[in-house]
Amino acid sequence: MDVITGWLYNGPLQRAKYEDFSTIDWIYDNTKARHYKNDLRMHARNAGWRGRLELLVDASKSWVILLCVGVTMGVVATCISVSSQWLVDIKGGYCRTGFYLNRRFCCWNSEDVCVDWVTWSEALHVRWHWLEWLLQFLVFLADAILFAGISTFLVTEYAPYAAGQGIAEIKTIMSGFMMRRFLGLRTLVVKGVGVVLSVASGLSLGKEGTMVHISCCLGNIYTRVFSKIRNNEVKRRELLSAASAAGISAAFGAPIAGVLFSLEQVSYYFPAKTMWRSLFCATVTAVTLKFLNPFRNGKMVPFQTTYDRVWDHFELWFFVLIGMICGVVGMLQNQLALFLMELRQRSAIKNFARGEVLVVALATAVISYPSVYLRADMVTLVSNLFTECTGQEISGLCSREDRAGNIVALLFTSVLRVLLTSVACGLAVPAGMFTPSMATGASIGRALGMVIQALYENYPTWRLFSACRPDVPCITPGVYALVGAAAMLASTTRMTVTVVVIMFELTDALIYVLPIMLAVTVSKSLADLFGKDGYFEGIIHLNGYPFLSMDQEYVLQGSSNELMVQASEMAVITTTGETLESVANLLRQYSYGGFPVIKSRATMSVSGYISRSDLSMVVERALASSVYTYSSPCCFSRDIVEPLEDILHQAVDFRPWVDPTPLTINHGTDINLVAEAFRQLGVRYVLVTHHGSLLGIITKKDIIKLTERAPKRVYAQSALSSYHQLLEYDDKNLSTFCSLLCSFFFTFVDVPYSSLLLNLVHLYFCQAEISQC
Repeated sequence: MDVITGWLYNGPLQRAKYEDFSTIDWIYDNTKARHYKNDLRMHARNAGWRGRLELLVDASKSWVILLCVGVTMGVVATCISVSSQWLVDIKGGYCRTGFYLNRRFCCWNSEDVCVDWVTWSEALHVRWHWLEWLLQFLVFLADAILFAGISTFLVTEYAPYAAGQGIAEIKTIMSGFMMRRFLGLRTLVVKGVGVVLSVASGLSLGKEGTMVHISCCLGNIYTRVFSKIRNNEVKRRELLSAASAAGISAAFGAPIAGVLFSLEQVSYYFPAKTMWRSLFCATVTAVTLKFLNPFRNGKMVPFQTTYDRVWDHFELWFFVLIGMICGVVGMLQNQLALFLMELRQRSAIKNFARGEVLVVALATAVISYPSVYLRADMVTLVSNLFTECTGQEISGLCSREDRAGNIVALLFTSVLRVLLTSVACGLAVPAGMFTPSMATGASIGRALGMVIQALYENYPTWRLFSACRPDVPCITPGVYALVGAAAMLASTTRMTVTVVVIMFELTDALIYVLPIMLAVTVSKSLADLFGKDGYFEGIIHLNGYPFLSMDQEYVLQGSSNELMVQASEMAVITTTGETLESVANLLRQYSYGGFPVIKSRATMSVSGYISRSDLSMVVERALASSVYTYSSPCCFSRDIVEPLEDILHQAVDFRPWVDPTPLTINHGTDINLVAEAFRQLGVRYVLVTHHGSLLGIITKKDIIKLTERAPKRVYAQSALSSYHQLLEYDDKNLSTFCSLLCSFFFTFVDVPYSSLLLNLVHLYFCQAEISQC
């Protein structure tokens, strides 16, 4: 692009390439997309059938990208699931008939004893029991350290962005922040390989959460194929929102939950068309998983299960209790994990990331090996905890003789799991916390279900169990595990509808939607009493990402003139009178992200705004050419139409990169309205003016700093607050409380469950008032 574009230039605003760790201009990119579409339509009208074909091809580009993302995500998820399970099993032995087979496939046709699976002690012909135990433990220990070491080496050496879960960073990127290489090819490869190794190492981590990062990496890579999307950051983020749904679809075999996750957690701006694209991408992923059938049992994920019996009304109180316990435990896990992350950042531990991973892997292996519930991989553990006892023994969970010991073991496992997960979440390895949280909640729920089952068997005539029929099992501990997993996941992530739908799609039973909704609502509400931020929001604040949450309200005091940076403290550019040397000195002297353009310093009348990246690009091009010198004049105003003849061939034209209509506000505007403008419009700055004269500027960073200091709108002041106090702080809690009232009412009058679900969904989305119940 030439530096001089002609004195009669009145074309659209132009932008340099966004710099790393900068914020995109939503308004500019949306306008750019509209201009592109209008130009294409005008061309189609004049080109006949060829023009209509071009329109069709252009419209199909987004769908082709999403189709490729869905298919690739299904293949990647299959590879990750199969390979991670093989590495987990290889710590205990190998398959005689095929070393590449994991234990499940090796023993596929075996009923009781699997003769094809050989433990390492059997392979070395060790006969003594204590020596056999020691050998298996040493192999378990060595593999854990080896796998964790390779994983952290790949992350720290080749792709530091592959560490962690990645959802917090994706939320920030979706809000308009640029993080180059976070969604690149190298990050994708290291993330996929590293998560297999970190899960196989036995660290208290899961692979499900990382699927969202992997799917967004795929979406980002495929968008580079078409320049229309590659050069427009807003269009790219629309497709990344849809791609994120494929991650949840692949992780849980739940395409509908994937769409809701994209809406509830990832998407910052969610156009209606993005929902249809999200559903398409998530469905393609689910169909691909179903076709590949990675577990050879028709299931898309190992812990899909079904139940044969319904729940009784008296169990609702126990589901509420599970929600309360998991709400507190999930909140404590978040606080501990974020505290340890902050401790790493402020101490010398951050300089020994690899050594820390090895130490934690060693400690985790030593702690986990003696316990069957900690030693088992979490996918298998969650699957066993969800499974209903039907005569087949499941890791001792169905044994009545060992019931008391299993209850204590499950509760002890939950405590250790919270500690190990909190430590592992901040390590320099690919890590997810969905499955560990589900495992903790499922252990708590299963233990409580076993307690209630024991009470029923010993005291069947209690009035509490009057609804139970003597010839049918009354209590199903697996259902309590399912409810506990949902409640714990809601407490840590603050997701609600997504969690309910995930559990519904895992069980295929509409009858359990109400217990899950009840536990999730109680869990999230209780966790919100101690702070509305979930795990992802906590990481965003800890790392200082420029993110304004769309689902929180801030109580801000003051007006724009109290927050703005005064014009006297700013560096400004005049429309005329500037030289290339003065502009270059301005860039060297100040590190601001942009500069207001004014007509004169006497009137301070606003003429436009130019970003630092655009200004730097034009200056560098001008100095690199042989046409301009440091004394060359510069022009920033589009009002000049007929300049002098000598200026025509000498001036550097900055006008194509100057925004002639920057967003301006009056100096007395309420600061809450300014904050809403930043959240809803996605602007990077606003200029504060009075009768067209520049008074100051407010940037997104100023708003973020203010919201961090301001009190957030909370649900209640204490756990003993009345319902009236609980509801007056937020309309969403009004709807939630209304939903609970309606749920109990419809339950006890035996309204069909389909009607109940429709009423609950209506109440949630429409924010119904109490009177509408």
